[in-house]
Amino acid sequence: MRPGGTQAGFVLARWQPWTVIVAGAVLIAVIHHAYATAYTSPDLQVWWMAARLWLEGIDPYGPIGDHMLGTGSGFAYPFPAVLLCLPLTPLPLAWASTVWALMSLAVVGALPFALRDHPVPWMPTVMLAYFPLWASLEEGQWGTMLLMWTALSLYWLRTERWLPSGVVASLALLKPNVGIALLAGIVAYALCVHAPRRWWNGLGIGLLIFWAGTQALAPGWPIAWLEQLRAYDAEDQNRIDAVSMTGALAGMMVMICTFIAWRRRNVRLVLAGIVTVVLLLLPTRSFYNHVVLLLPIALLPPRVAAPVALLSWGVLALPTLSTDIVFTRAFALYLPLSIGLAATIWQTHEQEAGPLCAS
Repeated sequence: MRPGGTQAGFVLARWQPWTVIVAGAVLIAVIHHAYATAYTSPDLQVWWMAARLWLEGIDPYGPIGDHMLGTGSGFAYPFPAVLLCLPLTPLPLAWASTVWALMSLAVVGALPFALRDHPVPWMPTVMLAYFPLWASLEEGQWGTMLLMWTALSLYWLRTERWLPSGVVASLALLKPNVGIALLAGIVAYALCVHAPRRWWNGLGIGLLIFWAGTQALAPGWPIAWLEQLRAYDAEDQNRIDAVSMTGALAGMMVMICTFIAWRRRNVRLVLAGIVTVVLLLLPTRSFYNHVVLLLPIALLPPRVAAPVALLSWGVLALPTLSTDIVFTRAFALYLPLSIGLAATIWQTHEQEAGPLCAS
């Protein structure tokens, strides 16, 4: 190598850490400025405030907590969500939101690497092109945190760390109206790889701690939560995307793809299909809930995942054609994903064997 090239390489290696530090500082400053000036009341405020109230001895599900939260429908999340937000309580809301957003971006960047042995290095860029991710960041929503626990559970499934994988899987229910889809996908994956009894024991332990063990800290919270959830559902803002013609078409395509993937023993595409179909059937409120569809997108080949992610921005233009949010979500989010799954099924054969996925 020429001396000039050696010197240039030395200079680049010397300044690279500083470049990373400066870029990180700029990113943190930009995110914090956004939450301190523009997005001053993200949904994270509800969980952050609920955690603070609980530390002060105030029941977030009670009338005083309801009044102080100011949501009009109480605290509509399971109590473990309060516990997971405790580390954020010492921080002002803008900084808590900044930490939440940075964790969300880290999860999205790590997701393809947790699900694949040899992912394409630029796959996280594809993940960042998905519109619901930015809707979730704007509102400080739970979706990316659910993806974190799901990815961790699946990674431990792949590496045969059965017990912790099962325990962590239960945390997908921190927001049940979308987490059920992720948990269904994890269970389908566990069945396909013939997970041993230790995994199922771990899942049982996790669910027991989630629903029963935490009552030692907040007695009777499941009943209070269900009451708050009933009041929240009374707002009639949740809609099922499968009820539209486009959603039904996308659902049928995904179910066919999932069946073919099951016959071909393609475990990852079975996982992608199960998550997509179940979420189609669950009542959801806004675009930010669909950030969990990054899981099936991350399981597609990059050449297929990229257009699926980019087409999600069609939700911004579709209101000019229809004011029906169900049609908009189905057309811009589910239809491209179902076509992407079909294209992947068409191009792949029997890969990534899972013995139980073939009869």
